[in-house]
Amino acid sequence: MKNAELKEVFGRLGPVQVVDRNQSGSKESVVLRPKGDPAEINAIAATQALAQCGLKLLLAKRAVESVIDEGEALLVLPQVASRERLANELAAVGVHPEFIRRSPKLKSKNASKEWVKKVRTSVGLTQKQFSVMFGVDLKTLQKYEQGDSVPAAAVRAYLQTIEANPEKMMRMRIEG
Repeated sequence: MKNAELKEVFGRLGPVQVVDRNQSGSKESVVLRPKGDPAEINAIAATQALAQCGLKLLLAKRAVESVIDEGEALLVLPQVASRERLANELAAVGVHPEFIRRSPKLKSKNASKEWVKKVRTSVGLTQKQFSVMFGVDLKTLQKYEQGDSVPAAAVRAYLQTIEANPEKMMRMRIEG
């Protein structure tokens, strides 16, 4: 795009608006998909709604572009004041959010081993296949599933993302 064309586009968009960011809220993981036809998404309003949740404006813009171009985006929003309010705001501009449930509190090794095994078996992979597909050390995975070790918070978040969207995570591992 040439500078003259870019100036014309910016002229049509009007002045830059200040985004009022949430002052409180909790961190939320969300998968965004088009509610209908991706061409009907109001990209500016969707970007502003995401930026209000603490995302940098450029990251919010790229996430909305990903929803339009690729059909989905996976995000961690730093400060969501209300899941319901955000869902309504995004739905009104053509974006369907699916909130990923929070990482389970694995207070016991037994709860941990049950959950890790459930995540692995839900994607239909053996321990070795899961290890290769998702880059988890085989011996570590076995320790989790035997209850000898409890995954750290970052590992739980990764497993949670796999549990919530296994197809996308497999594609990312294969393509990436």
